[in-house]
Amino acid sequence: MTNVISLTFNWYLISYTMKTHRYFGRDSMYKEAFMQMQQPAIIAGEDMFVKAINPAYTALFGLTEEDVIGNHLHTIFNDLPMKNRLYTQMINAGQDDLSRKVTLTQNGNTLYLDSHSTRFKDDNGSPCIISLFTDLTSQRKQEEDMKRMILDMTVNVVPLSNEVGVLPLPPILRDEQKWVIVEKTAQICREERFSKLAVNLSAISSLDEELGEILIRLIEVLRILGVEVILTGVRYEIAEEFAKLEIDFSRIKIYQNLKQAIEYFFKGTVQ
Repeated sequence: MTNVISLTFNWYLISYTMKTHRYFGRDSMYKEAFMQMQQPAIIAGEDMFVKAINPAYTALFGLTEEDVIGNHLHTIFNDLPMKNRLYTQMINAGQDDLSRKVTLTQNGNTLYLDSHSTRFKDDNGSPCIISLFTDLTSQRKQEEDMKRMILDMTVNVVPLSNEVGVLPLPPILRDEQKWVIVEKTAQICREERFSKLAVNLSAISSLDEELGEILIRLIEVLRILGVEVILTGVRYEIAEEFAKLEIDFSRIKIYQNLKQAIEYFFKGTVQ
């Protein structure tokens, strides 16, 4: 029963307060539902002194009722940047509703929150604001971990010897992956002291102008670092796109497969 109340009351409370312009009384069913909500919630006057919070709010922010109720929001969160001061923004702009994603640090922990705030009036006709929060921290961390894993997989230089490495490019490159190729590959080549690198394109099925420019940039940067770069595994479709984009690889050695690239690096000739 508690879960049902928590889930259905979240937006009903906002709707109720907006329509009736009333704040729930001390013994009302609305206050009971407010206190049992699983979604963190806070109510403050437009003077920014807090009138009520629910247990989910104290759990999220690591605060007690004594820390919050009756205190000014700027005292509770004294280091918030202006972009995260939701009540200040609403009051200054004269807005009745404000939805925004907020990032803040509390007790050394970074919280990623989705917030919705709305104005109403209490029993005395005093203007108030209620804010509901959805904690996106776990979801955000999972997304960041996934991005980090993808970026790590993007540049995975395989050493063939103390001097030779192979960079197999993954088949799907997100925008955030593309330009990291240059920086991270250069870093690995410096650290491992590679003098030769084969960039394997066999998993790449299509090539846009940006990726072509990145490959050129990678080759130029590595050449400055003293690393000889060759391309291998170039499909017919990729070769056609090179031509369409007028990308000049005339100074770059290109081999059909990795076996030929290895023969060139270690023997100086290709059979």
